[in-house]
Amino acid sequence: MPLEAPRDSTIAVVGDGFGSTLIHTTAMYLGFRPEDVTIYGPSTTPIGTYQQFATNLGQTVLRSESESHFLPADWPTFAQLNAYSHRDVRYLWRSIKRKYNPGVAEIMTQATVVARDLGWDACRYPHRVGWLQRVTDGQGRRWFQLFDEQANPIGRAKHVALSLGHGPLAFPPLLARAREDPRIADRIVQGYEAKQYLPQGRYVVLGAGIASVNEWANALDAGAKVLALTRNPIAEEQDLNVPRCLFESRGIDAFQRLDFDQRIAYLGSVLRGTHPRREGWKAKVQKGQAEGRFDALIGEIDQIEPGPAGLRVHATSQHGEDPGWLDVTGVVAATGFDKNALAIPLLRRLIEHYDIPMVGPRMRLENDCGVPPLDHEDSRLMVMGLTANAVVPNGDTIHGLKYAARRFVADCARAEKLRQRSFPSRVRMQLHLTRRAAAAMKRVEKTTQLA
Repeated sequence: MPLEAPRDSTIAVVGDGFGSTLIHTTAMYLGFRPEDVTIYGPSTTPIGTYQQFATNLGQTVLRSESESHFLPADWPTFAQLNAYSHRDVRYLWRSIKRKYNPGVAEIMTQATVVARDLGWDACRYPHRVGWLQRVTDGQGRRWFQLFDEQANPIGRAKHVALSLGHGPLAFPPLLARAREDPRIADRIVQGYEAKQYLPQGRYVVLGAGIASVNEWANALDAGAKVLALTRNPIAEEQDLNVPRCLFESRGIDAFQRLDFDQRIAYLGSVLRGTHPRREGWKAKVQKGQAEGRFDALIGEIDQIEPGPAGLRVHATSQHGEDPGWLDVTGVVAATGFDKNALAIPLLRRLIEHYDIPMVGPRMRLENDCGVPPLDHEDSRLMVMGLTANAVVPNGDTIHGLKYAARRFVADCARAEKLRQRSFPSRVRMQLHLTRRAAAAMKRVEKTTQLA
């Protein structure tokens, strides 16, 4: 793709996924002009990456509740919008009982409508950012110079948000090494990778979070046998990856009043994969057990090699008798993403060049997700998403991204002394987007609720 002329703007978003949409939407809602915002990334839609992961995982509903939506204001919630668009009050009752989960197809539809109507694509510069550099002139004015992956200058911005998504897919070290063996590489996949289950196959699924449960159901639906292998006994049911109070702004604010080390310790005690109760999944597992196609063991793979069924894996356990050698068709590692900030190339370069403080695998961010020593009130540099979960504990959810986006855009508005959009104008924008989203969602088939 030929390089376009550099684009200068007040706000730059490095990344073209959900975070970019929420920052762009918030900026337009507060009163920034389209030319004030640049979104850097090659995707022509902000939903592409998430949609691919959801498709590979066979995911049909989001784990978050109905506050996780892309409209600029909090109202209507997604349950209210779904109830209106489908003329079905049961969504409201489910939301009251905390048993409602937005459908992937419907949330993708809403995100697409909001991005299109507010001109997301017109603000996009279709190249990846490989580097950004702090610049200060003789009068003390600060900004950032951005470069592409070939070190070509592609623009300048006063404020920059790094919305880089998750890191690389994570594999246990043994499986990562085994994937280098061409004899068995294609039989070891990650939950978020594309895959196909053989009807008579037998698969080991590692983990017990929502991705693992999805894969249990997918394999059983295909007619395969499933062996759920977990290192420890499956914990009590947890519908969200952090306690629900941390999905509230007040809860996040209280979390941020802890010092950084206290936050890390707290996350270590509460942050874990979701293991939600879904009657649809429960029925499938019970049916699989009755047919002899589902079993669960506590153990960890310590050897893997080619075998008559495709793979032979050996598992040991710290909770009783070792499972021993197992003949299986394949292994699915529902083990998420590498959470180390150094695993993301742009962050690694910034950390090393600017000596950004680290605590283990995490960047020691400021309470506003700012990146020291590059972040200043008059020229912000912030990180959002999973990388910022020591500041926003649900940072990898739509709700967490929205929280960070709103704080960041509000800071930019104060720094620029923005003349904000009037209240009547905001209401008109919200109502317009609500009507457009409801009309589009009405054409989407209802997603089956699994709770």
